[in-house]
Amino acid sequence: MNTTSAVGGTNQPTRSLRDLQRNEDGATAVEFALIALPFLTLLIGLMSVCVYFFTVLYTENAVWAAARDIRTGALQNGTGSYSAATTLALKQAKLKEIICSYTPNSADCLPNMRVIVQARTTVGSIVAPACTSGGDLINAATESANFDPGASSSIVLLTACYSWEFGGQLPFFKLGNLNGGAYLIQASAAFRTEPYN
Repeated sequence: MNTTSAVGGTNQPTRSLRDLQRNEDGATAVEFALIALPFLTLLIGLMSVCVYFFTVLYTENAVWAAARDIRTGALQNGTGSYSAATTLALKQAKLKEIICSYTPNSADCLPNMRVIVQARTTVGSIVAPACTSGGDLINAATESANFDPGASSSIVLLTACYSWEFGGQLPFFKLGNLNGGAYLIQASAAFRTEPYN
């Protein structure tokens, strides 16, 4: 096929096709568009995982810090932070408040936190506590029934059960394992109380 016209030039459609093949205007924008979505997805996913581990770490550290009050007998004897707590229910509420004060979002923590304390004479008699019942966090009555800080030289298992609402709303990293989409974070500390008597 002859691509020359009667005037001696090349055929216009063939020249335009060659010009398009050589033209690289906008190539960077197209490459960026191809890379941007996977990169942003990875970035948001990475931040979601970091927020999750950050929350778990803070909850575990909060339980260990609050466990010191049981280990030293401050909760049982009503001393220090527990001096105004005259009943077991008030001591339990104060312990929850102290645990939540170590977490990043204490306003969200208090209504979504349950604290179970078991005191026994031997390690083998402590059973793993249940933080949930039927896919929901245990209710306050069950929590109160499972609150026994023990006495001096007792084996104690302190368990904090935190229904983390944000865990069900993380983008690209859905954690929700409770009814309503929240995620259960459970942290425990096992220790022997000091002979404080």
